[in-house]
Amino acid sequence: MKSPGATIRVRRRVEWAETDAAGHYHFSSVFRWFEEAEHALWNSLNINKLIFGRVPRVHVEVDYKERVWFDQEIDVILRVDQVGRTSCGFRFEVLTLAGSVAASGAYTIVHAPDPTGPSLPWPTGVAEALASGQTLINQP
Repeated sequence: MKSPGATIRVRRRVEWAETDAAGHYHFSSVFRWFEEAEHALWNSLNINKLIFGRVPRVHVEVDYKERVWFDQEIDVILRVDQVGRTSCGFRFEVLTLAGSVAASGAYTIVHAPDPTGPSLPWPTGVAEALASGQTLINQP
């Protein structure tokens, strides 16, 4: 998965609360994982304080391909796919340490600093940071 923008890889373990009655990850866990990776990306790019709480999701799609289990280590790779004037598209993969894809997808956020107003252009430096092409690794 190539990307023109910044990329981050986050290693984590599947938590007990992220599993369902069958013992593998609950479908909604993937949303939490890509948001964790997104937050790590913002922190690594030093833009967190400029956009936290101002970037609602306007589109999300996920494909589930393989089960992962409680306490299994996974890598979440998040890539900036496109940066627009007021929006940003991401692609992500959840990988097992053996390298197989457990889930993948894409989503779009918009910069909407006023919850009752329209989307607005990115603050100075944010679009440039997102489009920077930096590759970052965040492992505990």
